[in-house]
Order: sequence, then C-alpha cells, then structure tokens
Amino acid sequence: TIDIRWSNLCNFACVYCNPEFSSRWSTELKVVHNIPTPQQVQKFKDEIFNKANQLKHVYLAGGEPLLMKENLELLTLLKEINPTVNLRINTNLSKVDTKIFELICTFPNVHWIISVDTIEEEFEYIRFGGKWIDFVDNLTIIKELGHKVSFNMLYFLLNYRSMFNCIEFLQRQGFHNNSFIVGALLNPDYLNVRHLPDYMLADAQQNLEDWLAKKPGFLLENGLRNVLQYIQSPIEKNITRCIAELDLLDQRRGVNSKEVFKEFYNLIERGK
Repeated sequence: TIDIRWSNLCNFACVYCNPEFSSRWSTELKVVHNIPTPQQVQKFKDEIFNKANQLKHVYLAGGEPLLMKENLELLTLLKEINPTVNLRINTNLSKVDTKIFELICTFPNVHWIISVDTIEEEFEYIRFGGKWIDFVDNLTIIKELGHKVSFNMLYFLLNYRSMFNCIEFLQRQGFHNNSFIVGALLNPDYLNVRHLPDYMLADAQQNLEDWLAKKPGFLLENGLRNVLQYIQSPIEKNITRCIAELDLLDQRRGVNSKEVFKEFYNLIERGK
C-alpha cells in the first residue's frame, strides 16, 4: 500500500485549508513552502515505480492529485503492469479534462473520495476557487463510471445548517447513506462550530438529533453521532475572533461572507 502526496499543488484555497496542502493558499499568504528537491522526488519515484507490480492499494491525495504530472507517470506504469490495482483518489473534482482523469477512468477498481461541504454560493465561498456548476457536471461524469464514490464532509461554523442541504442533494443523485463520511472540523480553531453562541449551538444539536431520529444508518449515521457528541464538549467561546478572522479572509480575497451567509450573521447579530 502506498499513500502519495507529491506536493501541495492545488487550484483551491478552501477556507479551512493551509499552505501545507494548497499551493493557492501559499500564493495568497506569500508563504514559501518547502518541497522535495528533484533528486529526492526521483529517488522516491524509483523506489515506488520499481515495485509497482507488487502494489495492492494506491491512495493519491494532495493538494489536488488530478493536477500532478507525477501521477500520470505512475498511473501509466500501473496500467501496463498492474491494471487491477485498487486506486483511491482524494479529489476536489474540479478537473476532469486532464489526462490523469482519463487514465483513471480506464481502471476497474477505483474509489473516488470527493471533498464537498455545502452547495451553490456557499460551496464557492468555502471551497474558494471552485464553481458549483462545475462540481455538479463533473459528478455526473463520475456517476456514469460505475466506480465507488464517497464524500468527505466537514461540519463547522459556516455550514452547520447547509451541510444537510448538500447531503440531501447528493441523496437525490442516488448516492447511498454509506457514501457520506462526516466529521467535525477541528482546525483552524476560528471555524470550530463550538464557538457558536449557545442558542445557535442548541439549534445545531436539535437538527442533528432530528436527522438521527430518522435512523439513516451506515456511515452517515455514524458521522452525525460523532458530530453530535463533539459539539456537546466544552470550549472557551470567542465568536468575536471568529468573525474578525472571516473579515480578514474576505478582505484578502475580495469576497463578502456577510452576503453569502446572511442567515448566519443575522443570528449572530440577534444574539447581541
């Protein structure tokens, strides 16, 4: 088994990510991120490629693995000498017009792990750099491949309500409740859902309990139960800092979270 993340190359700068996993974040913050030297990369390639015929499972992540030229080299080799290997691709699903994507589509044993947390305008704010319509179109393409699909979903300050809209959307597309891997966001701290004022957190808890009352089962139910347990643990709340950090993010990116998350901000103001 190998887990490969060649670099932080990524075309998204999701609000909860950082320069270590996103080159777009690195550019935005003007952070020089250490990367392997060409010699180190070559040594790593030699080690993996020489044993490619022995591999059972290959997990490609990043960054965004559909953009990394090294993955094209590896997949080309695997197609020749180990075509039945199990591939897991952790992707933002923004780019399906790449040779890497086309090559992956020819493998029989593929598990797509797609990161998505909400829908429409909120999707484009949270997964900065992405377009909701592109995501929907690309998901349609993935569905037709007959591969396994899972969704990584993070529950946090901005999507504690709208995440469920996303789940319902994906359910309507025919995805099973065992496709949803839901977890509470732990970092960065200013996006932690537990900073919500008590009356908003009580609403979040009730919504989770209502969903669990429907007994969705499978991974979806497991994830929601874990989130419910998590939000009940104490924290030293600082919603003022959370809003201040969002303001800084908005200024840097030229966006407006107050327009995108109107209900969220209205509820915050009501508490004041």
